[in-house]
Amino acid sequence: MKKIYIPVMAVMLATPLNSVANAEELPKTNTAVEEVVVEPVGTGEEVIEVEGSVEEWLEDAIEEKQEEEVVLEGYENLGPMIFKSSAISSKIAANDEGEYFIYYIMHGAPAALVVVDYQTKEILHTFTLEDSKSAWGLDVDENGKLWIGGSVSSVLYSYDPNTEVFENHGPIFSNKSDTSIQDLIVSGHKVYAGSAYGGSLVAYDTETKEIEEFGQIRKRKEFVKAIVADEERDEIYVSIGSAMDLLVKKPGTKNFTSFLPAKYMSEKYAQDLVLTDDYVIARLYPSNMAVVFDRKTLKIVDEFELNSKTVSALSPDGQSLYYTKAQQLIRYDFETKAHTELGLYLPIGTEAINLDFIVKGMNKKDKTEDEQTDLESLFEKAFREKALKESQSQEATTVEAPIIEEPIVEEPKEWLLSGMVDNLGQLFEYNPQTGEIQYHQFELPEQPVELYTLASSEDGKKIFANGYMSGGLGVYDVATGNKELYRNISQIESMFHINNTLYIGAYPLARLLVYDRSLPWDTGNPKEVIRMREYGQERTTAVTPYNKGKEIVFGTLPDASVGGGALAFYTPENEKMEIYENYIYNQSIVSLVSRGTQIFGGTSIHANQQVNPRGARLFYFNRNNPEDKKYIHLSFDSSMITSLIVDKDNNVWGMADGTLFVYKDEWTEVRSVELLELISGRFRNAQIVEGPDGYIYGSVEGKLFRVTKDTLEVEWLKDKGVYGLVKDVNGNLYYYDGSNLWKYTIEQNREQQQNE
Repeated sequence: MKKIYIPVMAVMLATPLNSVANAEELPKTNTAVEEVVVEPVGTGEEVIEVEGSVEEWLEDAIEEKQEEEVVLEGYENLGPMIFKSSAISSKIAANDEGEYFIYYIMHGAPAALVVVDYQTKEILHTFTLEDSKSAWGLDVDENGKLWIGGSVSSVLYSYDPNTEVFENHGPIFSNKSDTSIQDLIVSGHKVYAGSAYGGSLVAYDTETKEIEEFGQIRKRKEFVKAIVADEERDEIYVSIGSAMDLLVKKPGTKNFTSFLPAKYMSEKYAQDLVLTDDYVIARLYPSNMAVVFDRKTLKIVDEFELNSKTVSALSPDGQSLYYTKAQQLIRYDFETKAHTELGLYLPIGTEAINLDFIVKGMNKKDKTEDEQTDLESLFEKAFREKALKESQSQEATTVEAPIIEEPIVEEPKEWLLSGMVDNLGQLFEYNPQTGEIQYHQFELPEQPVELYTLASSEDGKKIFANGYMSGGLGVYDVATGNKELYRNISQIESMFHINNTLYIGAYPLARLLVYDRSLPWDTGNPKEVIRMREYGQERTTAVTPYNKGKEIVFGTLPDASVGGGALAFYTPENEKMEIYENYIYNQSIVSLVSRGTQIFGGTSIHANQQVNPRGARLFYFNRNNPEDKKYIHLSFDSSMITSLIVDKDNNVWGMADGTLFVYKDEWTEVRSVELLELISGRFRNAQIVEGPDGYIYGSVEGKLFRVTKDTLEVEWLKDKGVYGLVKDVNGNLYYYDGSNLWKYTIEQNREQQQNE
């Protein structure tokens, strides 16, 4: 169905910032460069968080552990393009002295652990999480040691605040598909960790260093998203997905049993689980629901809406938990099932990301060995003993009983609730004794950001780079080596530069942004044209110009629609949108290119979190009638057609999974050559460009190749670390490996480069 849409300029929400460019010194590389950091006066890009569902797409950027390698002739490391301070998770906990620390995980390539003294608010340490770009799972054992689950290589780390020792314990999953630890929990002497994308569970013994593997929890389930465990009761609860299931392993059993009610089977997963003596609380995603289960019966006893990423553990008084909704802090009472709005609000646009308790004046060393346990267990123990005394007191009114001296249960001392509310690491601190709330902000260190999307300018003199998750737009000047960094823009799925304008498909919400390069990066520039989320789309995965940029064509990947991706046309002159929904049924449009009056497109079988059993489609249509599309038969099957170009001879080249093909016209047979048999991902595994030396260059699964156009003879140039291939004005290639931008000078240009 065709829809015509004339956008109205949206009110920009970003707060004005300093627009003066600041020069910063970059880490030394073999090329002298200068970075200009441009802080915009509130760009047209809102500050949109990309937590949550972005975690499902980690495979888009997953790669094997990078080893040191000799830089070969023709290759040049240009260094990081984007730096950002972005806290993705945090934890507040005490050491044996009762001194509290704030632990931040900073997103980057590599990621980092930042240790902050809670009392002084001073940064004490920054540790590099080698082999990881993020870390979602954090927990503290009974001795106060912090355990961290990393990504990329499923590495386990620890930091002991008592000795200030940081350790890398190496990968803990044997299955190569388990590349990212999604969650971990400590119970007793075991660290339980769940993975993506093999959906496995392991238990790491902190004393013996032995690893117990439970394997994949359920077939065809890629995520073990959340875990809670009770080693004393020999119970383990897990959330898997997608779609979601909740399972429990009871004492003396080998298998996990599902207890998910049918009405929640459409959820993707529970992103967090919280355990008390009597209840299991599951925080569901994508709905904003918390479901309370009875541990004995596994039946639902309550459910409520929330906005915070999680709920707190049981409070120190043993009665409540806390969460946030519509930015307000709310207390939930287990006994009465009452929700109390505290009238305390977090900063506008934020919700609690984590929630931790701080007990003042508590010193673990003053306690006996039996009492040296985690705070949550201590509080629950006090609550149970108090209830037991009340029960015994009631029985004494009817039956005379011998006087038994009860141990004195020390009431919990003054305590606070604290949690992180944004990716800047801002914390709130709530004192239930006084009813007051305070906020703390830190200057957390910037980390180099892994790159995600590359594009070259129309004249090939600029290279544009965007950061994974953290966003940002870096601009590299081919002639001078200078770099510019523009902030306040989120992750970019696709971009194309023409007529001095950069057209951007931004994530999330499938937003189309227009950046006029002739004007300052400022309020309203980039300008948001439309959010395709209202059409059930989540990512703008393909962008190409038509008729020398008089129209911009883009395709999308759906997330919540009933059909496939949308095909849309944007006219810059009048800002008119022409949209064709569900263009290829139940498939995503992930590549586009125009040739004369024709527009060619390629699809991915991944759409709406499902896999279309029919293979990827190569199609084309005439611009004057987009609904009359034609399919081009390929002699091989594929799951996605990820890159399309038109060469100087007017042939259409494309990558379909690991196969390179070339199409001339409907009367000529499609030629192809298989490069790789197996591929990964959903829509970003390969890119191709035409070189000035008669070759088609490409990267597939991180490998660099070139192919002769007439014979399709393949030559492999590099076997790893090559992603997001583009070319400059001279035909030289640019790609990224982690956070670094690399340049490959093609052979015909090397002699001239040496003479210069």
